[in-house]
Amino acid sequence: MAVTDLDSPMTGHASRGRRALMLPVSLGLAVAAQTGLALGYGSAPSTARDLWSVALVLCLMLALPSLGVIWATWTARGQKAGWRMGLLIAGAGVLMRAPYFGAGPMLEDDHFRYLLDGAMTAHGLSPYAHSPAALLDSTEGALRSVVEPGRSMIAAINFPELRSIYPGGAQALFALAHLVAPWKLDGLRAVIVLAEALTAMLLWRWLVSSGRPPQLVALFWCNPLMAFCLTGQAHIDAALGPPILLALLAARRRQGALAGFGLGFAVGVKLWPILLAPLLMRALWPDRRALASFAVALGLSTLALCAALMLASLSADAGLIAYASGWSVNNGPYAWASYLFFLLFGPGVGEGLLRAMVVLTALGASIAVAARPCDDRDDLAARATLLAAALFYLSPAQFPWYAAWFTPLAAASGSWALAAASIGLPIYYLFFPLAAIGLRDVHGYGLAFAHLAPVLLTVLLMRTQAPAGARA
Repeated sequence: MAVTDLDSPMTGHASRGRRALMLPVSLGLAVAAQTGLALGYGSAPSTARDLWSVALVLCLMLALPSLGVIWATWTARGQKAGWRMGLLIAGAGVLMRAPYFGAGPMLEDDHFRYLLDGAMTAHGLSPYAHSPAALLDSTEGALRSVVEPGRSMIAAINFPELRSIYPGGAQALFALAHLVAPWKLDGLRAVIVLAEALTAMLLWRWLVSSGRPPQLVALFWCNPLMAFCLTGQAHIDAALGPPILLALLAARRRQGALAGFGLGFAVGVKLWPILLAPLLMRALWPDRRALASFAVALGLSTLALCAALMLASLSADAGLIAYASGWSVNNGPYAWASYLFFLLFGPGVGEGLLRAMVVLTALGASIAVAARPCDDRDDLAARATLLAAALFYLSPAQFPWYAAWFTPLAAASGSWALAAASIGLPIYYLFFPLAAIGLRDVHGYGLAFAHLAPVLLTVLLMRTQAPAGARA
């Protein structure tokens, strides 16, 4: 009786053929899932997410394709990344985003404020001067001419009593979107897709120059959660990728001014990237000229993009202050810590102490990742990934689109554990049906822990792999 040799050339060829098919099949399924989401929920109101049927389908159609893409990319990491694979990845990312153009807001309402801020900025008005509620009541001629075309959208803004939270870099992008398509969601999507594409191109360049498999770009560009949250729901966090990657690339080349301006624009989109400054300074060390030009460029760009927001945040109705002092969602460990501090120190005081500890911990992490000299590109990318992910997991609010803070960096550094975060984060959407029936604490104090599971399981899996695989 013949015995099949599992190591025979024929068997090995078949195995390689199956592995080669995994990436196109997983990307095809991811494209189909995104198309289904765009067609199924593009015309649904944001309140539809309160339905279990919607929330469960959304969770599964993001989590399972994310698992498939990550697993297939892991399988393909050793294959030669020729032009066919490059076209496959590039085309799949485009096809995952294309169905959202012309679709509705995908169960989200943050974009309404983006549209208002963009209209105000594009017309030379301060987006920080008035809250949306005040604008709707305004009779001033200049304001009315801006408000009237978008009155219905302004009325739909969440927390209308608060003024804008977004720094100048984000405001410039909102204004650009308004110029592309006034008061249209697709204008925002066009700007966001451009930012995502620039992120993918810079990420590809980083991977090639550092000797890592360039197909790891799929961990971001073909990531179902990123496509849905960034293009589908039009979240401006997409704009963080290009300036942060540009700053890292410039720092490795000792181009201090370019690194400073890149990081400064990232700070102008979301404030937290300022914590990457010590790491970039470490990468530039000991080139004093590069350090000086970095400091000047970062200081000038940050001042230009953030000064107006900081001044506006001194008032009682400032959105930034409300966010920093009160927002908390999808972070199970923080929810329990907040409850403990409430018991120990009482309302208000306990929450203030806990948030102060979070800020101090973030500052400590920023200094800690910059403590040792940077050895190479891999080291710089790994430290930037660690810091960005630490800030996400320290944040009291862990919205799924905040994963854009570290997902491109996880791909650059080959951090499979942090790439796996995209599998668990869709659990966030189960918050809405639970809150609708009065069980929001079930999510906050319990279910929110579950989105950590894929990250922790992947860490354990990496520890069982060969040292080269576990390194990242």
